[in-house]
Amino acid sequence: TQYKNNCCFRLNPKVVALLLRLIFLRKILAHKTTTILIRKRYALLEKMNWKKYEEEIFENFKSAYPNTKISYNQKIIGRYSKIERQIDVLIEGRIAGKKIRLVIDGKYYSENVDVKAVDSFISMVEDIDAAQGILITSKGYSQAAINRAYYGPTDIELDILNFDELKKFQGFNGFTYSGWHGAIIPAPFGWIVDGTQRFGSIANLYQRGKTYEEATKNGEFIYMNIFSYDEKIKNLNEVIKLQEEDTLDAHPTASFEYTDTIERKDKKETILRKILRTETDLEEYTGFVGFDKFCVFCVLFTPEQLKTKNIRKLEYVIERLTPMDVDLNSVASTKISECEYLISKSKSEQEKADLLIQIAEIHRDMKQEELAIENYEESIKIFPENYGATLALFEMHYETKHREKFTDKFFNIAPGNPEICDNIAQMYCQNEHSNMVLKFFEEKLKNYTENNRVSGDIFFVLGNVYMHLEDKKNALFNFIKSKEKLSKCLPENHQVFKTLNQIIIELEK
Repeated sequence: TQYKNNCCFRLNPKVVALLLRLIFLRKILAHKTTTILIRKRYALLEKMNWKKYEEEIFENFKSAYPNTKISYNQKIIGRYSKIERQIDVLIEGRIAGKKIRLVIDGKYYSENVDVKAVDSFISMVEDIDAAQGILITSKGYSQAAINRAYYGPTDIELDILNFDELKKFQGFNGFTYSGWHGAIIPAPFGWIVDGTQRFGSIANLYQRGKTYEEATKNGEFIYMNIFSYDEKIKNLNEVIKLQEEDTLDAHPTASFEYTDTIERKDKKETILRKILRTETDLEEYTGFVGFDKFCVFCVLFTPEQLKTKNIRKLEYVIERLTPMDVDLNSVASTKISECEYLISKSKSEQEKADLLIQIAEIHRDMKQEELAIENYEESIKIFPENYGATLALFEMHYETKHREKFTDKFFNIAPGNPEICDNIAQMYCQNEHSNMVLKFFEEKLKNYTENNRVSGDIFFVLGNVYMHLEDKKNALFNFIKSKEKLSKCLPENHQVFKTLNQIIIELEK
């Protein structure tokens, strides 16, 4: 019944019932249509996010592997399944003739990746004949998933990454070399290979997401090196003997224990050694692998409570590292390509300048002097106060007629800088040109008589040069002048005065 203008219209009950059913059906249809539209819109949005997610993964690995073939959204027929397998990111390349195939699969889930996803991924990696796989998740991963990836019996190397960890991606494998010998170093699960060369090591391994400084501070890392045999040291046993002698020189109370370790498939000799030292709470283990012309040794430092887990990581490395002879031209070419790629992507002038120095140093190592000079000069154009490039040019031109010009150029980066002055003095003195460097600095003093800081530093380096010449009288005179000048511009508690006072007292004796 509908009321209008105080009038009543009565409808047939059957008609009312039919209308009610039509109205109800219309509401249901409207609701369903709305739901379908919302779902379609949400699916489209999700698809867009998924596509962007995959593309970001692709771009990250494209940056990390600039000299390999990287394909996005590939399809490969499985060797066992005989069906088409879809791959988000496929990395293919060769290192020293060894074929490398790495599969990356992105999981855009609202929940943690579980063990079933890892099982499925392992199956796919095996099916397309890849040796390595990385599963990347937008959310996280369960402990069971991690355990399945790490402890599985398969020879495939697996890792799981949260998407945010790509920002910290440092490298899951490393190609390291020393001279004509090298090795492909695999990173154990959860660790990375840091190829930065540091004193005593050509590579370091530590937990993913940490810096080298954090890892060494925590006392949980591996450093590695390569020893090439020669006429004096001809095999692995002689290398071990030499190392023991060096250790005992530094730590007379140290002792050594040797334990059973893994056996490599190639049957190359492997040795695991523990060094016992009272002055540290850290455990120290060294894994050795002996090859025909060289050996590789990896030294693990670990807290005692983590030694079982970390010894397993050390053994993982020595079991799987791949030896190779190095084509230095090929290595140089690869490194230069990587630097050039990073230069093209960098927005920092200083970073570009540093990368050009790296390229120059590679050319210098390869005895390509002109190319080295060209890149050093380009680096200085970009960043004029470039200490490293200017020092290198000074060193390279020292034996030429341009020596004075480049000495002056190097000094003028920061007149009086103690480190620069020391570099100049050392270069001249080690080449038996002490009198020439004395003349150079005495001429510079004339220009900086009123500048106490610069003249004080120059007097200091002059004192060192006279000490080198065993002319104690002139050395004492210059050190006293240095103290006099520097006391006018530096605080009384500055470290330089402690050094100067000790030198002056000794010389006055």
